[in-house]
Amino acid sequence: MTRFAALDLAALPDLPVLRPLDFDAVLEARLAELEAHLSDVFNPEKAASIMALARNIASSPTRYLSEAAAARELYMENRINEAVRSVFLSMARGAALDHIGAGRGVVRKVLDHSDPDAPVYEADDAFRARIQLVIEAWSPHGTEGSYVYWALDADDLVVDVAVYGPNHGIDPPIPPAEPKMVILSREGDGTASEYLLARVFQHCAADTRRPVADKLSVVSAVPVAYSIEAVLHVTSPEAASAVLAAAEASAAAFINSRIRIGRKLYRTSIAAALNVQGVVDVELISPAADLDIGPFEAAHCTDMTLSIQTITGGWRDI
Repeated sequence: MTRFAALDLAALPDLPVLRPLDFDAVLEARLAELEAHLSDVFNPEKAASIMALARNIASSPTRYLSEAAAARELYMENRINEAVRSVFLSMARGAALDHIGAGRGVVRKVLDHSDPDAPVYEADDAFRARIQLVIEAWSPHGTEGSYVYWALDADDLVVDVAVYGPNHGIDPPIPPAEPKMVILSREGDGTASEYLLARVFQHCAADTRRPVADKLSVVSAVPVAYSIEAVLHVTSPEAASAVLAAAEASAAAFINSRIRIGRKLYRTSIAAALNVQGVVDVELISPAADLDIGPFEAAHCTDMTLSIQTITGGWRDI
């Protein structure tokens, strides 16, 4: 999309300063340090007898104290790792991400105000994407990323935005200086109401956010309905209910991740989401084919029906 939004933060490698958390390695280092100190104080036989207790007898005070010290060191290492992560946009979570957003003038959205004691806030990934995109909003030249940021900022009901211009190869072609913005709503099947479209237009049309020569138009995404029906093959009847619950949760997360404008839906991706632990095969009945989603469309799941079929896998599955 843009030079900033195109950066995949999730693909960045871990920082070298982050240390792996390995209790066994920390404990072994503690024991080696203890053995070195004992060798300086006691004769080899005495040191060896103490170390034999420390290494082999779980109830030994020396072993217990070594494990407790290793655990405390591991907790400290984890706190240091979390402190390092909290200052980077790609890794910060929760309150740490809120502070990074505040530094760029971005506040986490409240998606559901119905319960004042337990409001539903914007998820970290969506909030992180807006923080990353806000740099585009500082440009007064109507970049694609700028329009997307201000559209997302217009109303909490906006879940996705696409902006097209003459360089996007849309048919029919979009004339220069007449960008077309597509809005996907969080409510219902994703169709944006006239009120929401007007609200987004007014928010984006301010002279400080839109080039004076731009003739902006805002339209709603067109939902493309589909349903998921699948038979999950398992070998363990006892675990069928747990497998079904895990598959339903995985499928729901997949469906939520595909609430996007212009995002093609592949059968293989649906099957992969349903292939949770305990599933041997996925028999995907619906959709019968991949869904081609156009630039002004968005996939909308209307129903999900999952069933379990127990199969006999033979002695290999015992």
